[in-house]
Amino acid sequence: MAYLPCLTILFLVSAFSVFNGCNADIALIQSICKDSQDVKFCNTIFETDPRSATADLHGLALIATSNTILEIQDTLSRIPGILSQLRRNPLGKKRLIICQSDYNNSLKKFQSTFSSTSKNAYWDAINYIRDGTNVVIDCHNNYRRGGPIATSPINDDDLKVFKLSEIILLVINRILVK
Repeated sequence: MAYLPCLTILFLVSAFSVFNGCNADIALIQSICKDSQDVKFCNTIFETDPRSATADLHGLALIATSNTILEIQDTLSRIPGILSQLRRNPLGKKRLIICQSDYNNSLKKFQSTFSSTSKNAYWDAINYIRDGTNVVIDCHNNYRRGGPIATSPINDDDLKVFKLSEIILLVINRILVK
């Protein structure tokens, strides 16, 4: 336990150095977001994060990835409560348990995306984004097979992950063509 404060300080120093770089002006963020399917959502992701003001493209990729990780963690934290409401719906419970597993796998993939992006291993990051998004797609599609078609109780979460994945890819694409 004595190492925890030291590790926290080390992490904060590392995070600061990763996000410190050229300024990401509003025009850069808007030019990235105009290529997304949900411009308002994209702009909000960057405008609400104070790190965006001093981030370069690399930093923006990390910001979008960290937002994706937080979204997935938030979804995972809510699933047990939703499951408890599905006591009398075995199919709904089965589907959500599959989604819980899918989201756990997705979390690992996006954590690897963050790590790869931190190391400028953008092609590896793209592969992890693809894999992490695909398991959320599997969760989403799970509600269309094996019984009556239904809307997932985490449908909105799925859509946010899809949008965030797109934003990460848009930023990384800018880095790669630079």
